[in-house]
Amino acid sequence: MQEPEPEEHEQEPKDSPQSRNRQRIAIIGLILVWTFVYNYVIKGQSPATAFFRILDTISDDFVMGTTVTVGLGLGIVIVFSLTKLYTQVIANVRSFRMIEDLVHGDLLRGHLREFWSKILHFEDLPQPDSACPVRVSSLMMSFSFIYLMSWVYLALFSEALFFVSWSAGVDLPIDDPNNLLMLPTLALAIPFSARVMAYLRYPYAQDYADFMPGAVFVLLVVAALGALHGSHDQKFFLPQVWQKPEYLLDFLRNGVFLAFIPVFFEGAFWLLELSRSDARSD
Repeated sequence: MQEPEPEEHEQEPKDSPQSRNRQRIAIIGLILVWTFVYNYVIKGQSPATAFFRILDTISDDFVMGTTVTVGLGLGIVIVFSLTKLYTQVIANVRSFRMIEDLVHGDLLRGHLREFWSKILHFEDLPQPDSACPVRVSSLMMSFSFIYLMSWVYLALFSEALFFVSWSAGVDLPIDDPNNLLMLPTLALAIPFSARVMAYLRYPYAQDYADFMPGAVFVLLVVAALGALHGSHDQKFFLPQVWQKPEYLLDFLRNGVFLAFIPVFFEGAFWLLELSRSDARSD
């Protein structure tokens, strides 16, 4: 009996200097051909002009357009990264102890690359045994961070809720003191509820918190477009409050109290954790 002939398998292309040169030529050729077609079809240039203006189009249109696009993209990445990190912090009850370990274990020792790498992969870090920071300085910094971020989200989501109401045709008069208290209260409840879920060990706290970066991004885009085009129909909450000293005073008075609520509950939670640690050690 004849033995079956082995099947011929197509050999995978190897990475070699010759293959890399072919790849470079293909990439450059695609860019040049696309630019020529762009000049001829979109700009309406003659074939000769479209050919000799390839470099002009690349330097003037593509490079300048890329600069603006990259700048906007970096801004989006920075905003998303900061808000995403904050959502990871509030959705993890041990986050402040983890940050304390990172600061004293990597940042203060000069291990900057390791520190920022761990910050970017914060949710993958191992969980410490306790939730409360060990050092008093870390406690004060954590409380300050909570209070500051409470103010940030209180202001941002007050604006977002006002915009949503305005978009739905609901006019919220800011001369009503109840609105100057209701909007900040609802605004603070959005991120604080994620922290409460973390206290209760709710398994989907991170999923709930993950919507906040998108909400902040949409708010910034809408505000930027409204300011750029000078829309007279669009109404903003914070500028109206800022223009009236009596409204601003009420808003600040309410905010000072509301922003401390997460600090109070965080302190109460840490006291409870410390009591549990004492009970386990006895």
